[in-house]
Amino acid sequence: MRVLITGSSGFLGQYFVNAYRDEELIPITHKDMNLEDIETIERIIGLKPDLVIHPAAIRSPDLCEEKPEEAWKVNALGTKHVAIACGILDIPLVYTSTDYVFSGEKRSPYTEFDEPKPINVYGKTKLEGERFVKDFCKKHFIIRTSYVFGELGNNALTQIYNSLKEGKDLYLSNYHFASCTYAGDLVRKVKELTDKNLYGTYHIVNKGIITRYDFACKVCEILNIPKAKVIPLNPETFKTPAPRPLYSVLSNFVLSLYGMDDLPPFEESLFRSISNLTQKKF
Repeated sequence: MRVLITGSSGFLGQYFVNAYRDEELIPITHKDMNLEDIETIERIIGLKPDLVIHPAAIRSPDLCEEKPEEAWKVNALGTKHVAIACGILDIPLVYTSTDYVFSGEKRSPYTEFDEPKPINVYGKTKLEGERFVKDFCKKHFIIRTSYVFGELGNNALTQIYNSLKEGKDLYLSNYHFASCTYAGDLVRKVKELTDKNLYGTYHIVNKGIITRYDFACKVCEILNIPKAKVIPLNPETFKTPAPRPLYSVLSNFVLSLYGMDDLPPFEESLFRSISNLTQKKF
């Protein structure tokens, strides 16, 4: 099977490349193909993939807020072109989305059947990407996830780990509640879904509810180092260009309906990921 992966050199892309390493891979980076260009459609068709995995995106909510036009081009228009190509080829498309499609007004975990209502540009562009995927590609997997971490690339865990090693103070929100997800668990579950052709929209997160501050404290606990460098921020002191939902916890409800919600608590996966990071098992 020929598997095309966008953003293959990025954080999440590296995990997908590893998960599908036994297949014939077509790794795509922004240098290889500008997804915002309409010629992307013909180029993907010409590569004749059997499956497309599309994690490429501008993931920073603040950058999206500061550069909305670029965010709409990459996250929405680029996704539209990928979806059109997959629809023409009649092949499956995996699209990674976000908990930020929700407003945060609920106080119980969001399921796949809750109505999205994003409050920042990042969430709006990713939601528009979801709509394009549904409109143009019937064989789709829309994967919503949250605060993805891992030992590869640039992400929350590696940023916290490096800051702690360098003795820097970490100022993190302690009032935005969310799920978090180990990238290794995420791609494993996505592969299970693609292997079974179980098309649809899914939430995929590890069990547990955290704030960014909680997450960093747990990293300190696993590394057995003091938490003094981790400083909690409240609404008065945490100011960012992009507003964040106060509660964006996800429920793996549809996975549970299929009997496939076996993702472990985030603490277990975080311990495993930190072990890989400190021992360089990647």
